[in-house]
Formats: sequence, C-alpha cells, structure tokens
Amino acid sequence: MAKEEAWRFLTSPEGLKLWIGKLSAFELQKGFKYESKEGTFGELRVVNPMDKLRMTWQRLDWDQPSTLQIYLLSGGPGKTTVSFHQEKLEDLYMREVMKRHWEEVLDQMNERLNLTA
Repeated sequence: MAKEEAWRFLTSPEGLKLWIGKLSAFELQKGFKYESKEGTFGELRVVNPMDKLRMTWQRLDWDQPSTLQIYLLSGGPGKTTVSFHQEKLEDLYMREVMKRHWEEVLDQMNERLNLTA
C-alpha cells in the first residue's frame, strides 16, 4: 500500500479507534491534546504528514506518559512499512504488553485493508 493510503487509514476515525480508541476530535497539529473514550490521552509533538507522528501516550492507570512514534517507511512502489516505537514505559512487563498491543494493531490494520504479509 502507498504511504498516503496508510497515513489516511491511521488518521481516520476507524484507524484511530484501533490504536488510540474512540475520539471526539483529533487534529493533526503540534500541540493538539487528545483523550479517547477508553481513557488513553496525550499530546501531539511532531506531525509530518505521510511520514511521522510523535506524541505523548498515556493510559489512565499509568503514573507517567510514554512517548509514541509512528513512522511510515517507503519500501518501494506501493509498499509501506508502518512502525510503532514506544519509549519511557515503566518496566519490562509493560514493554511486553505494549509490544503485543502494537502487533495486534498492525494485524487489525492489515486485515481491514486486506493486505498480505
């Protein structure tokens, strides 16, 4: 899939629901503060359309926010790699929990867009 298609899906209400949750609003601009109905909240720090999002990302049960970066990497014509990188997680257990979360998000994204691995 092209980077534009991946970006469009990630930032659509359907895509956002997969990785943040249900949102009443989401503006792709630096400084925008978001909070999902499920309780995930944070602030956009870097917005490079078709390329990168960097934001704080925190769940209600966390004491401190993490930093989430989403990269869209071109793999040639019509091929894009979506990469989630999360920093400042509390411990090894939470790193594993979030790793599984991002793998599930990518699986759901592939399924919804009818992609093959």
